[in-house]
Amino acid sequence: ENREALQLVHEAFARDPRFNILVLPQNVGKRKAQIAAIRRSAGDMVLNVDSDTILASDVIRKLVPKMQDAAVGAAMGQLTARNRSDSWLTR
Repeated sequence: ENREALQLVHEAFARDPRFNILVLPQNVGKRKAQIAAIRRSAGDMVLNVDSDTILASDVIRKLVPKMQDAAVGAAMGQLTARNRSDSWLTR
């Protein structure tokens, strides 16, 4: 486990009211952790990104209007790997 490595991150954001840090009692895997976080979320929408994701500056402005339609339950943007041209492996 890497809980010790995350301690500094938790401490840095613990007092910031924009963040609610959830530490599960054990490692349950990415999908179950995401489900736990979504279930504890509040608000009209939840934005879920990976730790290595860099969002375009206009992504929220483009996705939110899509969610205004009651028939839409989820929306996502186009994902592009930044290193896609680095080698044959990343292509």
